[in-house]
Amino acid sequence: MSFKAIPATFLTLGLALASSTFLPSEALAQKTVARVALSGGLDRLDPIMSANGTDLVVMTQIYETLLKLDPKTGELKPHLAEAYRLKSPTVWEIKLRKGVKFHDGTPLTAADVKYTIERILNKDLASAHYSQLTTVSEVRVIDDYTVEIETKKPDPVLMRRMQPIGGSGRVFIVSKAYYEKHSPEELTNLPMGTGPYKLGKWEKGASLTLVKNDSYWGDAPDVDEGVFTFIPENSTRVNALLQNEVDVIQRLPIADVERVKKSSNAHVVASPNGLVHTLLLDSSKPPFNDLNVRKAFAHALDTEEMVEGLLGEYGRVLGVPMGPNVLQFDSSIKPYEHNPELSKKLLQGKTPIKLNTFTSDGRYVNDRDFYQVINEQLKQVGFEITPQTLEWGRFINMMQNRSGGPFYIIGWDFGEGDASKMNSFLQSSSALSVTQDPEYDRLVTMAGEETDEAKRTEIWKQVQKYVHDQYFVAAVWQASSLYGFSNKFDWVANFGENLALSEFKTVKQ
Repeated sequence: MSFKAIPATFLTLGLALASSTFLPSEALAQKTVARVALSGGLDRLDPIMSANGTDLVVMTQIYETLLKLDPKTGELKPHLAEAYRLKSPTVWEIKLRKGVKFHDGTPLTAADVKYTIERILNKDLASAHYSQLTTVSEVRVIDDYTVEIETKKPDPVLMRRMQPIGGSGRVFIVSKAYYEKHSPEELTNLPMGTGPYKLGKWEKGASLTLVKNDSYWGDAPDVDEGVFTFIPENSTRVNALLQNEVDVIQRLPIADVERVKKSSNAHVVASPNGLVHTLLLDSSKPPFNDLNVRKAFAHALDTEEMVEGLLGEYGRVLGVPMGPNVLQFDSSIKPYEHNPELSKKLLQGKTPIKLNTFTSDGRYVNDRDFYQVINEQLKQVGFEITPQTLEWGRFINMMQNRSGGPFYIIGWDFGEGDASKMNSFLQSSSALSVTQDPEYDRLVTMAGEETDEAKRTEIWKQVQKYVHDQYFVAAVWQASSLYGFSNKFDWVANFGENLALSEFKTVKQ
């Protein structure tokens, strides 16, 4: 289910009601409430089914993973698991932490881990995480706190899926008993995990409230309650922060950075490792099943000028669809050259090419402006674009059904630092892929089986060159993750897009 933005005229009243919950004044004074405005609506709060960025912001407060990343070193550290090891080339052994309980009071056991992975691998469910777990052949419960995961072939990065950073491909552990007792709709609307927060209330289309889990096994967070609202319109979101109607805003527009910096009640939190924005072309059907049309599209765009004009110092153009923090990143592959004359030549006899497209507005930094510039540049070489703006929840649901249109922008979190994230949007088996290419699938299968890191890197460089030469992705840029924060709170954005309510620190006024 998706949600529309709340009208600006009702913003102040809605937030006041959501944050007060009609408690006595003394209780309110003792409660630390963080009001967070997201840039898009929610789709579904089932961590097995969704990899939508706004869903993940909420779900990662409720659900947890076996491992976590050290923000300083990038090393994998224990979390719900207390230890893990590669028992043989194809068998991982995981020892679970004892004493962890789900929000309903039931203990976390190996049966829950087995159930979670097997549910993701159920093809009939079309999980957004399926494509990155296909090497798994069997999950075995050894005892209540020991589980073994056997793979069909060596999978050197499987444990990278067991931490929360990176969006699709993550394994958030769910309760087997809870899932077996509830319908898919209930699982979407009533999330229940082991995390530091649990669902308080959900006023559909208006706000969602998380409350602190007093029985949490880990460190207690500073914030008692998080109230999430959905404000896709950039200026409305910024004004809400500066007028003290919210405490945190996602996707702070570049144009408003200085305004927030100069305000008396707010500041900017930034990370250079933001989303990698990919302009995907649906090469599975006309007109982009024609390589020359894909080439014409890509060379019609002046991506350098767009990024410089719309993002400035907070953006960079990339030649391949992955972040520079990725170990296998090939910096020798350059972005496509802006060459509209070549585009016109490639399209001779084929124009006009009429395309009905869908666009987001406010989900990504300056996304509406990017779409406008892209459409204008395409028009100059013979494309005729009829765009329709969609609310994000509906749009991402269409993408997951491979019906998001002939081209669109979608951002990816490469925080886990591995090239295999590309499979989320390019491998044929992924629910989010509009690329159905056997050669790509063959190459990434080779990369997935290679345990020698140097050889694996070389294969991934072949993959990057192939993707570049085939023009599956017409343009790539990375925008810094920018947040506006009330001076009541502070936070370090260690992983760009991973907004962690439990890491907010209160600031004495």
